[in-house]
Amino acid sequence: MKNKTCILHGECIVFRSSLPKNATPTKVEGSYKIVADSEVTGNHHVVDAPVSVSFFEANGVTYMQNEVPTKIRCLMAERHTEIELPVGTWEFGTQKEYDYINDELISVRD
Repeated sequence: MKNKTCILHGECIVFRSSLPKNATPTKVEGSYKIVADSEVTGNHHVVDAPVSVSFFEANGVTYMQNEVPTKIRCLMAERHTEIELPVGTWEFGTQKEYDYINDELISVRD
């Protein structure tokens, strides 16, 4: 198993990855792409979307290819520090936690 770069940004988890063959380009509305929704507070985790950044989706997962270092940040800047993602291909997901009471794996929520 290869070691993957893993970056945690609140409940958003980012992996260095490769683009799946079935990935399709996604459009970005506005100047950024939401890569992890904030279900309660509206403090979405976003990546700015200049021309040198492309987003894709495959099997419900968002991927990004960036030709320049790109930052992941929150809309409420005081909640999490910006993190710079080096040039490459990245996969975005949500951290999971185990609920022992209900005996299930659930997504971390803010």
